[in-house]
Amino acid sequence: MELEFFGGNCFRIKTKNTTIVVDDNLSKLGKKSINSDKTVAFYTSKTVLDEKSAAQSRLSFATPGEFEVGDVTVNGVQARGHMDEEGNQTSNVFQFMHGGQTISVLGHVHPDISDEVVELISGTDVLVVPVGGNGFTLDPVGAASIIKKTEPNVVVPAHYDISGVSYEVPAQPLEEFLKVASLTADEPQESLKLSKASEDVGTQTKVVVLKVK
Repeated sequence: MELEFFGGNCFRIKTKNTTIVVDDNLSKLGKKSINSDKTVAFYTSKTVLDEKSAAQSRLSFATPGEFEVGDVTVNGVQARGHMDEEGNQTSNVFQFMHGGQTISVLGHVHPDISDEVVELISGTDVLVVPVGGNGFTLDPVGAASIIKKTEPNVVVPAHYDISGVSYEVPAQPLEEFLKVASLTADEPQESLKLSKASEDVGTQTKVVVLKVK
């Protein structure tokens, strides 16, 4: 699998036969949508659902469940949204599996994730986690808490202050998350490619920052 970042919480997951796009609301962020009739779209909540963009995709999903999308298995569970009152669950957490490897994508969830979410994403190969805070999404403290609970092999930060991306609510810089979480990151990569787990991930959580496409 290959993971690419487009700003906000928007990512593209590619295998040889399948292209999946998560949270393409790029037109609301001052960018161009990447959905097309060759992509299958997933949205982590109706808050980020862009119906015009979703309509451009071959299929789109904004609800939890189990899906087979080409050669990718998708599992999604409900989660409490970041701005939800206790007891409400308006967000989805998705895990994408191919070749025995997993990429899990958190949306704008509340930091107090449920046991069901923990069970789904614990030990995932890659965890995509928003870190920009300011009341809209997970802040660095909340993101660090989830990382500690779930122990992913690789963390890919999302939804932080990025040049060229216009958020409705300003986001905190990536450096604040790295400081709070006591993590470091190498230079940004064009994409993250997973082939064999033994070759791509280690025993300690590391941060991979992706360049914005």
